[in-house]
Amino acid sequence: MPFQMETYDAVLFDLFGTLITERGDAVDGAAALLGTMPPKRWAVVTSCPRGLAQRLIEHSGLPRPPLIVTSDDVQHGKPAPDCYVLAAQRLRAAPERCLVVEDSRQGVAAGVAAGMTVVAVAGPRSLALERGDVRVVARLAELRLGVTESGAIALR
Repeated sequence: MPFQMETYDAVLFDLFGTLITERGDAVDGAAALLGTMPPKRWAVVTSCPRGLAQRLIEHSGLPRPPLIVTSDDVQHGKPAPDCYVLAAQRLRAAPERCLVVEDSRQGVAAGVAAGMTVVAVAGPRSLALERGDVRVVARLAELRLGVTESGAIALR
């Protein structure tokens, strides 16, 4: 049976630990990965308040996201799915057509609860093994995303 590439309408990235280190620097590979994302088809979804999230993004030098959903935008934070559901709504993407990139157990649980496919970036805050729709990469730089001719975001 030939390999089927998985495609999505939007990618939702956690901020702290996934794209930005504890020191506030960009994680290796983060800028390059975000630079491949189609405009208005990706978001940062974080448990940080908006002001802190904006300062972290600015300090890290990462591209400014088309959408940021923060703890200020939802009543229930991760592991509740609210933040990911809101990001999908704002990007006009069905939850099952969204890919979540996370590094924490709470974030992975939120993405799964939202009905989204989740890629966990391994680390001290992440799940140790794959289960269900949760895939694991050792480092963000190992995550391979691209855009198909039809404009979908492909997970390779």
